[in-house]
Amino acid sequence: MDRIKILVVDDKKIIGDLFNFTLGFGGHDIAWVNNAYEALEQIRQKKFDIIFVDIVMPEKDGVDLLEEIKKIAPEIPIVMMSGYSVEEKRIRALELGAVSCMKKPFEMDEVRQIVKAALGKEI
Repeated sequence: MDRIKILVVDDKKIIGDLFNFTLGFGGHDIAWVNNAYEALEQIRQKKFDIIFVDIVMPEKDGVDLLEEIKKIAPEIPIVMMSGYSVEEKRIRALELGAVSCMKKPFEMDEVRQIVKAALGKEI
């Protein structure tokens, strides 16, 4: 099994913990940051296979972050996540190139399916 490098950007640590517990312990590399600025720093320093971004975050929202990521690393698939009703932002994210928009709460099977579709790899 190939180790997949996943960046999770969410202001709630529990989401990072969920990815780490389910996929990190499964042998994949999980990095979690709680804001857009740290995410951009990580993306400039490391190579990720896929990025999961919360849409609603303080300071800078996920759609703005998506736009910036697409400028510096357009090849990385980005999956948006939100527990709020933000349909306009979801539509905008898909227009900007997000591969999917997940609604919270989500099942990790959905994450696995999205990763398989985006990367062609089982996790």
